[in-house]
Amino acid sequence: MHPALIILAGVGTAVFAISGALLGLRKQMDIVGIWFVAVVTGVGGGTIRDLLLGEVPVRWVTNPKDVVICLVCGLAVALLNRPLLGRRLRWLLYADAAGMSLFTVLGASIAQSAGAHPLAAILFGAMSASFGGVIRDVMCNDTPVLFQKDLYVTPALLGAAVFVLAEGFVTFEWRVVLGVAAALSLRLLAISFSWYLPFPRYR
Repeated sequence: MHPALIILAGVGTAVFAISGALLGLRKQMDIVGIWFVAVVTGVGGGTIRDLLLGEVPVRWVTNPKDVVICLVCGLAVALLNRPLLGRRLRWLLYADAAGMSLFTVLGASIAQSAGAHPLAAILFGAMSASFGGVIRDVMCNDTPVLFQKDLYVTPALLGAAVFVLAEGFVTFEWRVVLGVAAALSLRLLAISFSWYLPFPRYR
């Protein structure tokens, strides 16, 4: 794996685990519950991606580094419970946005390495970016952000498309930077200004 992807995977796993742990705090879970949600959130999207690409056993089964990262992040969030009190939702949104943008590029790159068509790679990027959050929200009995009107999949699709379509024009490192920046910028703007796409009016 490219060194940039190794860093991307570690940071993305960490911020997604933090988002899971923050939601666990909001749900007043104990440390074991927080750890469990952090781990499932951190490795959930990547697990589904690897299974669909036929990479079994999945990465964290043979190398539990990602699980350790999730456990450390869960403990850190639990210890910072007091300072985070009252600002958990805002931190949760930011951590989720960061994780989404990082996993977008990671998923698209891994899919490309597995020989996926460019369109499939873009879809894999969006899937990797969103499934961990969906699992987290369902486990915690929240409506997944994916199913709300907020822009979520759209930033992931944009970031993955920028990363995939930039191939041949800039270096791999710049593709990573541009893809992450595109997804993160659109998601943060959507959070700040309540952007959403038009939707049909149902009777």
